Amino acid sequence: SGDSSATMPIKIHGMDISGNVFPAMALMSEEGIESELVMCNIMEGANKTPEFLKINPLHCIPTMDDDGFTLWESKAILRYICNKHKLEQWYPADYKKRALCDLALDFLGNSFVKVIGLKVLSPAAGFAAPVSPEDMTKAEEDFSTDLMPAFSHILAREEGPLIGGVKPNIADLAFMGYIHPVMLKCPDSFVAKNAILSGYYEACKAALPKMDEWAKGANGFWGAK
Repeated sequence: SGDSSATMPIKIHGMDISGNVFPAMALMSEEGIESELVMCNIMEGANKTPEFLKINPLHCIPTMDDDGFTLWESKAILRYICNKHKLEQWYPADYKKRALCDLALDFLGNSFVKVIGLKVLSPAAGFAAPVSPEDMTKAEEDFSTDLMPAFSHILAREEGPLIGGVKPNIADLAFMGYIHPVMLKCPDSFVAKNAILSGYYEACKAALPKMDEWAKGANGFWGAK
């Protein structure tokens, strides 16, 4: 066994409150894969040190280090863990099922996060300036007119309440990275009050038996009143 990374824990540099970080930790927790969260407090500039910039010049989190093999971009990290450990339940081998998972991941990053993350979650947490009433009205229109029909379309492609069908895939984990904090921090928002999204959220929680373990940091931060 020349691959020492088979026994070393996969290190994720980041903060466990981050919706981009905890999906990777969730995947490894749910599958019993040895992992280590290396605290990288971006609020204190820990991601701008020379050591960190060597492994990720873009200085974003999460950044993965698997026995010297490094990656950034949360969705690339999720795919890597699945490919390394042959987690076909989470990232299907069937090319059409995998394509639907990839579609959901790209839709999340390219469209969904622009409203949910930038207009609702980040301002509520103080990570971004408050959104004007006009911009919030536009965000709600985009959510209702474009995002939810697209999300519902993706959700209907497999039999079951999740993007992965009956069991979650990595797209479900990535969506939970944003939906879970919104439900905790912004329960009165148009996002949290959406019946389809809240039903999906409950189905995800029911399908993730170790959520209490991997979501502790997020629960403490986003759920704090």
